[in-house]
Amino acid sequence: MISGLQPALAFILAQFQRLKSAIRQYPVRAALALPALALLYVLLLVPFTPGIGDLRKAKSEAPSVLLATDGSVLAEYKRINRQWVTLEQISPHVVNALIATEDRRFYQHHGIDLRRLAGAALSTLSGDLQGGSTITQQLARNLFPEEIGRAATL
Repeated sequence: MISGLQPALAFILAQFQRLKSAIRQYPVRAALALPALALLYVLLLVPFTPGIGDLRKAKSEAPSVLLATDGSVLAEYKRINRQWVTLEQISPHVVNALIATEDRRFYQHHGIDLRRLAGAALSTLSGDLQGGSTITQQLARNLFPEEIGRAATL
């Protein structure tokens, strides 16, 4: 089995050497390649993202659960016993408390906090698993669990 891997390893090493040579020869292009690939990835995802109409139609069937600090369930709020209110009817202190605990930089980004994502990635790579999602990303995950999934992924 190892002898069958040798040609593949030789090919990978040759490609790696070509990549190193290209980076040395064209450092500016190499520096621009990663941001360009990230932008291309985002542009490819745009057609698959839900629109405003989809967000208005989304309904969460799962009940909201209020937990105590020990993990015991204090209350469950199902659709039948919820009272929907406008944002203006909610105390600004409640809104500020939510933002302070879930997404401190909420007003400094547009749904994706790149600084927090980078920090979470570095912490996770060093062995300290951290989340980097914003309130916006958490809402998307909760409204579209089948499409997005619940796994902890980038």
